[in-house]
Amino acid sequence: MRARGSGPARALRFLAVAAGAVALAGCTIAAPGGGGSVRAPSSAGIIDGAWGDTGGVATASLTNGRFVSVANDTGNRVAEGTYVYTSRESVALDYFSLLRQTRIRANCVLANPTTLNCTNDSGQQFQLVRSAAVS
Repeated sequence: MRARGSGPARALRFLAVAAGAVALAGCTIAAPGGGGSVRAPSSAGIIDGAWGDTGGVATASLTNGRFVSVANDTGNRVAEGTYVYTSRESVALDYFSLLRQTRIRANCVLANPTTLNCTNDSGQQFQLVRSAAVS
């Protein structure tokens, strides 16, 4: 999703998206056949690292189950929460938007090594791209 506008409005929009993504991080999904929850093996970490929104508004860090997003222009934290691997190449985000004061959940799937396709609990789709500057 490409943010429109500038300044606080863009940061607010990113925070809302980021907050939704983090909110889903605390969730697990049912395994096929009703066999319980799916958690990635401890060696999984393919999604861990730094990710930016496609509008260049903020950068999100996914590290050791923690999700933190900061505005690129100010460095201020705009969202924080958790994430959990639901498979080797997907995560559920569960986060809180500090700008909107809203809890957001999102599911993200690794489309390729540099792109995460995400859908928040409201059905809004967005992409995160791997940041080369921060890992």
